[in-house]
Amino acid sequence: MSLSRTDSVTMIYPNVQAAKQWWIETFDGKEVKVPSTWDCSLPSNIALKLPGYDEPTILLSSRGEVEQAGFDRSSFVVPLCCDKLKKAQEHLSGRGILAGSIQDDGDTQVFEIHGIESNVIEICREP
Repeated sequence: MSLSRTDSVTMIYPNVQAAKQWWIETFDGKEVKVPSTWDCSLPSNIALKLPGYDEPTILLSSRGEVEQAGFDRSSFVVPLCCDKLKKAQEHLSGRGILAGSIQDDGDTQVFEIHGIESNVIEICREP
């Protein structure tokens, strides 16, 4: 699934390897080297590049390491945008992901999925 825009997203998980597998299987992400320019490096950090991007945009970290280091990497809703919202919803549903109904929030249309560890991921139509 090709996303047209997302800001860099940082997520923490108790099991980073399981989270990596979920992101790769769900969004066709690819593990890449963590850029040296990214702040707050941890041994568990995993960088993922999503289809359509030249640079990595997803950073996965171990919850335990983040807490021990005292970093604030809390993220409650992860926004990802695409230009074909219905196609994205069908793509995710085809991969066994429960995709919510498309809602109009006034500025754009969105639907939500729940990722591993019940993180909310909001898929929105590119404005």
